[in-house]
Amino acid sequence: MEIVAPYRIRRVYDTTTAPDGKRTLRLSDRGVELSPAVFALFGRYEEWQSSQREKTFAELVGMSDSEADRLLGALADAGVLVSASAEPAVVSGAELNARFAQLLPTWLNEAFSHPFWERMLSGRGSARLFAGWLFELYHYTRNANRHMPLACAHTRLKAVKSLRAKHYAEEWNHYHYFAKALRGLGYTDSEISESVPLPATLAMSNFMRQAAREDVIAYSVCSAVLEGTTEDRPVYDTYHRRCAELYGLPQAAIQPIYDHLNLDVQYQHSNLFASILETVPEQSAERAARVLEYGYAMVEHIWMWTHDIERYYEVESNPVPRRPFDPALD
Repeated sequence: MEIVAPYRIRRVYDTTTAPDGKRTLRLSDRGVELSPAVFALFGRYEEWQSSQREKTFAELVGMSDSEADRLLGALADAGVLVSASAEPAVVSGAELNARFAQLLPTWLNEAFSHPFWERMLSGRGSARLFAGWLFELYHYTRNANRHMPLACAHTRLKAVKSLRAKHYAEEWNHYHYFAKALRGLGYTDSEISESVPLPATLAMSNFMRQAAREDVIAYSVCSAVLEGTTEDRPVYDTYHRRCAELYGLPQAAIQPIYDHLNLDVQYQHSNLFASILETVPEQSAERAARVLEYGYAMVEHIWMWTHDIERYYEVESNPVPRRPFDPALD
């Protein structure tokens, strides 16, 4: 019979090692420093928790039960472990929104940790890479018409359906802003409209379709992650201003992006997730956990999307824009 693990392990986003061997674990809300010996025991607990657990953790590491309890209790007090018995059966909408708000800054840091962004800001990028990113942003935004109506259709609660329908009515044609920016780079209307997205762009759109079918709250948290990317105006300003300076981008290619950002702020789209959760008094802890799993998966999609954009558009022989397959030409 499998032994029940008394604690669950918090997600560790990064681990750094000091010269003296101490390890600092970066969690979503704190950093926790562990001595080399305690870090090794923490690793053993992680292995034990994911195993069949036919013996106790104390038996595995050669401790007495009281010694193991004190160690795990100290790790829980530090924040790297969470008591399995302390998890609630239900989570209110306000609690879920507060947890999301706590996680979002760490999630966004991870989503935009791809080397692409540092490359662009350091001058090692190119106008071609900027154009490629803009083409894929155009396609993803246009593909909102593939998943936003689906979210409305699969929503049964009238209050949530109204909020999602309002968001769709405000968002459905925003791809025109990115088309306008691409025209500012010199691309024609036909080149823009006939171009095709990268597979990773379609994958992210299809992931949203999956979320829309499964749970409108899960869909909404993915949308909230994306809306969160436009909240840090200083970072946003720095990126576009720096790229314009480094790669000779005309203002006509930058201003439509700001116009879109300003419209999203005007519509208060970053507050939509909180508004939706206000209509859902409570949900099971399992559902809340699944919603947050979707949010983190969206973070991973953003990172992989960025990776594919860089990998394709940095190759000079690859066409920009991407052309549709033509049996006569291909």
